[in-house]
Amino acid sequence: MFVEEAIWVGHLVDTLALSTNVPVANLGSSTSTFRKEVQPHIDQYIFQPLESRQVPVVHVDTKNAVGVDRVADITDPGFAREFAQAFQLVLCTNMLEHVEDIQAVANNVFACCQPGGYLMLTVPFTYKKHEDPIDNMFRPTPAEINALFPADKVEEIASEIIVIRDKKYYSKKKSRFPLWGYRDRIGYYLGKKYRVSGILLQVKE
Repeated sequence: MFVEEAIWVGHLVDTLALSTNVPVANLGSSTSTFRKEVQPHIDQYIFQPLESRQVPVVHVDTKNAVGVDRVADITDPGFAREFAQAFQLVLCTNMLEHVEDIQAVANNVFACCQPGGYLMLTVPFTYKKHEDPIDNMFRPTPAEINALFPADKVEEIASEIIVIRDKKYYSKKKSRFPLWGYRDRIGYYLGKKYRVSGILLQVKE
């Protein structure tokens, strides 16, 4: 997750009236080391504020590791039954580009949110291929993310294509070809910045 993306997500989450009695889901959470040390802005802008509000968070991932509260596979059809309407807010960030069946995952995301709750999703809009373990090259607009969910059951609260301006994400890379290692930085100055589609939806009661 980019810093600007984490700030955008965190700001919107701060505006939500969340209960201290119902958990928030962080799907595809990875480990606590990843959230707090590799990409500390995730914890700083999203999870520390939730912790200060005493809003419980359940970190869900396929890997059994420190910082993963529930080991589960969002691509499994049984996920919707196991977590049916369990969460007041579902965070699904930078995941839909890494699954084979996008619609099936979106269905599971929707199923685990309670009526009146919220869905927060981000997906790269313009970004290079990055396999983890696959990249299906899904690069949607916010409207295309919205279209994955039943139109009569969700309401859009906010959406944006987030422009990534932090130069650290456009670093020089090793290459044996002249200037090829500078392609990301050159693209930055030519206006070819990375962008992320973000959307916040509310599930209708």
